[in-house]
Amino acid sequence: MGRPHRIEVPGGFYHVHTRGNDRQDISFGNWSGRLFVRELARAAQRHGWRILAYCLMTNHYHVVLQIDERFSAGMCELNGRFATTSNWINKRKDHLFGQRFKSHLIEDDAYLLASVRYVLLNPVRSAGVRRPEHWRSSNMRAFLGTERPPAWLDVDFVLGYFGATPSSARRHFYDFVVEGIGRPVPVPGTDPRAVPLTRG
Repeated sequence: MGRPHRIEVPGGFYHVHTRGNDRQDISFGNWSGRLFVRELARAAQRHGWRILAYCLMTNHYHVVLQIDERFSAGMCELNGRFATTSNWINKRKDHLFGQRFKSHLIEDDAYLLASVRYVLLNPVRSAGVRRPEHWRSSNMRAFLGTERPPAWLDVDFVLGYFGATPSSARRHFYDFVVEGIGRPVPVPGTDPRAVPLTRG
């Protein structure tokens, strides 16, 4: 039986995640983070993606993005190029990633913001980091204005939900993110008990 076709909605927002083969490492140091960001930027530019949030962990990564029309092809290219270069540097031949990437169509604003928060809090949940801005392989610092976001990374879209001025938006966004520390994760695809959020 063939694999089911992936739903690709032009202009749709997605939460995407990919895990290492047999849960093994896909990140091996600072160079891995730089390589991932480079390949994510390349894929975004080639396939018309808007990247809202990303986080590279030791054995998996997460991205929240808006697609144009080329989704699966872009993800295959991102994962393939990252794996090929990583394997070449590490002198390994086995598959870097396990199953094909997983994606979840984001259907409302609350679900979008919850997904962004979930992605940025990965290091706090999984790596023992106290605050999300301490993890270098994510775009949390770009949200806070301590790093300048590149052209392919649209932090202003998300910050627009939190305030009319950059300083106010960053402050309220940071409060929103850290309020999620230690709380249940209401994001489909990350917890079998979770359901999509609706705006109240």
